[in-house]
Amino acid sequence: MVRPKWMLTYPDGKLMAEKAVEGLSLPFAARVIVTVVDEHCRRYSADKVAAQAFGGKAEVCVLDGFTRSQSETIAMTIRKMGVSGPLVAKDSDGFVKVGIERPGNFLVGVDIRKRREVRDVGSKSFIVLDGDRRVADIVEKSASSNIICTGVYGFESAEGFLDVYDEIDGSWQGKGEIYLSHVVSRLIRRKSAFAFLEAEDYEDWGLLCDWYRVLRRKRTYFIDVDGVIFRNKGKYGLDNWDGEDEPLANNISVIKGWAEQGAQIVVCTSRPERYREKLEASLKRHGISWHSIVMGCNHAQRVIVNDFARTNPYPSCSAVSIPRDGDELDKYALSEE
Repeated sequence: MVRPKWMLTYPDGKLMAEKAVEGLSLPFAARVIVTVVDEHCRRYSADKVAAQAFGGKAEVCVLDGFTRSQSETIAMTIRKMGVSGPLVAKDSDGFVKVGIERPGNFLVGVDIRKRREVRDVGSKSFIVLDGDRRVADIVEKSASSNIICTGVYGFESAEGFLDVYDEIDGSWQGKGEIYLSHVVSRLIRRKSAFAFLEAEDYEDWGLLCDWYRVLRRKRTYFIDVDGVIFRNKGKYGLDNWDGEDEPLANNISVIKGWAEQGAQIVVCTSRPERYREKLEASLKRHGISWHSIVMGCNHAQRVIVNDFARTNPYPSCSAVSIPRDGDELDKYALSEE
C-alpha cells in the first residue's frame, strides 16, 4: 500500500498537507481540523504525523474507513468533531495563497489564462461568474469558463452544508462521486450567494506528475564558481582570484531563473576560505542568491551521492558537465518538465 499523498515531503521539509494550508490567511478561524483514516494511522502513524506537522495547533479527526468523496469526508468530519457555524474546506492537492478576511460562502479560483503551467485542466471544476463577479455556478470537469477552483471552499454554515449534502446523497442513486461543486451548485440554486476570491498564488499538485514537476523546479544545484559563474581563474599568475570576477552572463541568467523558480543554489569553489567575503560580494553584485557556499573544494572531479526511493525516484541525482567558460548553460541544463 502506498503512503497517502498528503504525507509526501515538500522541498522545504514540510508535509504536503502542511504546505497546502500555509498560504491561507484565516484570521477568524477558531479551529483547524485534519482528517485522516484509521488504516493510515495503523500503517503510517498518520494521526501522530499530522499532530507533529501542525505543532499541536490542529485537531486530528480519525475516520473508521475511506469515504466515497471529499464532500462525504467533510460531512463525516463535521459530525464527528461537532463542527458548527462557518467553515473553510481545503484539500491537500495544491498550495493556494489567498487572504480570507471574513467567513461565509465563497470559492477561491484562478484564471487559467494567467496560469499556463496548470495541466489536466479538464479534471478541474470551473467557476462561472456573473456580471458582478459573483459565483453564478460551479461546473465539475466541464470547461465552462476561464476560472478553475483551487480547492478552497467557504461555507457560512456547517449545518447548511450537511442539510444539502444529505439531500443530494439521499437521491444520488449511484450517479458517481458527490463533488463539493455539487453541494455548492445546489446551495446556489437555493439562493445562497457565493463570493469569488482570486488566489494570489497557486501551485497545483493534483496529479503525481504535477508534484514531481514542483520537485524538479525546486532542485538543489551544486554550482562551481570558476568556469560556470565567472570566467575561470586560479590561484597563481597575473589573472588570478585576487582580480575582478568576470561574469558569464548567460549562465548567470539561467542560474537566477532557477532560483526564482524556488531552486536551492549551493555554490562550490576551490577558492580558499579567505576569498569568501570577496566571492559573496561578487555574487551579490550580479544578483545571484544562494543557500550556502562551500569553499576549499578539491581540484578534482565532484560526485553527488544520493538515495532513491518511491518518494524520491531514480535517478535521485544528476550531473551536468559543461565546457569551461562556455557560457551556454541553457543548452546543457536539466529539463524542469
